[in-house]
Amino acid sequence: MRGPIYTLSRRLLALALLLTLWLPTIATAAAAASDADRITELEQELQQSLRLIAELTTRVQQLEGAKAQEQGQARPGAPSGGGRLDAVESKVAQIESASAARRGDDSGLAMHGFADVGYGTRNPFNDALKGFNIGNLDFYLTPRLGDRTVTLFELVFEASDEGAVSVDLERAQVGYVFGDQATAWLGRFHTPYGYTNTAMHHGAWVNDALRRPSFLQFEDHGGILPAHTVGAWLTGTVHGANGGKVQYDAYLGNSQQIVDGVLDMRSGGNDHGKLIVGGRLGYEWTDGPVEGLTIGVHALSTSIEDNALNRTQVRVYGGYGVYDTDRWEHIAELYFFGNEDRSGTTGRHHSSAGFLQLGYRAAWGVPYARYERASLDQSDNYFQAQATGFSYTRGSVGVRYDIDLKSALKLELSRTNTTDRTISRVNEILAQYAIRF
Repeated sequence: MRGPIYTLSRRLLALALLLTLWLPTIATAAAAASDADRITELEQELQQSLRLIAELTTRVQQLEGAKAQEQGQARPGAPSGGGRLDAVESKVAQIESASAARRGDDSGLAMHGFADVGYGTRNPFNDALKGFNIGNLDFYLTPRLGDRTVTLFELVFEASDEGAVSVDLERAQVGYVFGDQATAWLGRFHTPYGYTNTAMHHGAWVNDALRRPSFLQFEDHGGILPAHTVGAWLTGTVHGANGGKVQYDAYLGNSQQIVDGVLDMRSGGNDHGKLIVGGRLGYEWTDGPVEGLTIGVHALSTSIEDNALNRTQVRVYGGYGVYDTDRWEHIAELYFFGNEDRSGTTGRHHSSAGFLQLGYRAAWGVPYARYERASLDQSDNYFQAQATGFSYTRGSVGVRYDIDLKSALKLELSRTNTTDRTISRVNEILAQYAIRF
């Protein structure tokens, strides 16, 4: 059975042929007639014919596009969320690449949004709470200022443990693009260590898992590392001859501070002038049998004070590996701490943390499993001053089901064991509805 595309194509072809045969007649009539009205009438008829051809052409293209999209969505075995390309787009191309902003488009303000709501036998970030909860309302703005100047602002509304809604400017970056090899940023950014901290931002929809590993949470959700830095950041990619690419980051900024048990990134500056300095180096295979594999190393050093005026020289180093393809999402990260007490006599302290997550991108969603562990020295002032600076293990299994291209339902079962400051076991059943817009 012939569809509307075939019918419109035949009409378009017939009209074009008629117009081709008619053009000489129009030209002859225009040259021979002395009546100006006749010439005007012929010209009007010609314009009407051209407009009709243009309208039919547009309609054919629309039908062809709709048919192609329908076939693509119905493709057997298509990855979750409409394919890996859509998954990449849904992460807003991670503005750090700055490729979209280079067009210098002044058509308006580019803005994306994310939101999530949920239910849990325990609150995902506070074991003392349970029941229904609202997560983040995340506005992700990327104004385009020109071919070279790029920006990123992330404004988040979230509920506190007391139920009040607070507003936080999570990221505020202004950058200059030299090319793929280098982009320089100034402002408040996600500290580039490991993989998760820069790949998974505050919009829950972006993450296949329901939540980040506990020790890699953002500061106000119990993370034990400085997830944000206020300062300068140089990042870039160097493409290799064999199709792979080297990724690098170097940064410095205000040294953080522990305030009331929580890390604060000192957005307005600190009172002792100390800096955080760090970097990351990775290699991604973009072709061959291990296409999609990235491995890398990272390190940082910073001097951090707490409310008791204890100062600790925090040194963190480690490695990460990611296997990210149309079918698999495997992530592993490892962190080692070699902290030194600079205000007392407790000397050096060694701790570690890490996680392994395995995920499979099925046609309907992403089932995953994760194991995470933190072994933190409780005689280290840096961990002792943090409300969540205790050792723990956690095992989780979960699933993400993509309802459509912009919304996902997630379910996670987990068991968390705390092993030093307090000895406890917490079982959790968590559900989350996350969207993007």
